[in-house]
Amino acid sequence: TTEQSEGFFHLTVTGQLESAHFPMGPDGNGLFCRYDVVAGPDWELVSGLQSAVTQSARTESDYRTVVFNMPIEFTMKSTNPYGWPQIVFSLYGANLWNVETNRGYARVHCPLSGAGGDGLTERTVRAPLFIPKYDNMCSAAMSWLSGVNPEMRDPKILADGSKHKGLQSETYGELVVRLQAISRGSNRMALDWGQTTADDKY
Repeated sequence: TTEQSEGFFHLTVTGQLESAHFPMGPDGNGLFCRYDVVAGPDWELVSGLQSAVTQSARTESDYRTVVFNMPIEFTMKSTNPYGWPQIVFSLYGANLWNVETNRGYARVHCPLSGAGGDGLTERTVRAPLFIPKYDNMCSAAMSWLSGVNPEMRDPKILADGSKHKGLQSETYGELVVRLQAISRGSNRMALDWGQTTADDKY
């Protein structure tokens, strides 16, 4: 009903995971990536996928770049902007022994809507990939010998800074993600994303 629809706004996000870039080439073969959309308790998925996995990909002419071109599309609704949606990426690939292992994690915030609240905005993000590391020399040595990196049981905790405090990691490479966002109903709820100009406000 009309009264119910005035209690929340919609956010539609579209785009794609374009590629992974490594300065000296990827440390592994057959790379694939999983993404998970993470949002606050007041957010609800209306349409689209909250999780998905890309196809397996390899480098071609450019040994530093792995192209995925994985589409991302979902719509969520919420009663307030707290817990704005983030996308957590988990990259995997085979090591020298052909064993599948973690090749890095990354996360990005979904963009705010355009000027005026109910508008379209687009941005391209280059998100650093980081790999967790063991905090003791023995485990680190075994990881180096086996070529198997430590993995996170639930990568979605990366969306909450309080839950991965003290995590040791190193970065190598980055994911290139292009996202567009459009909101509906935010003006009706008097929400201002802080992107309106002085002329737009009057």
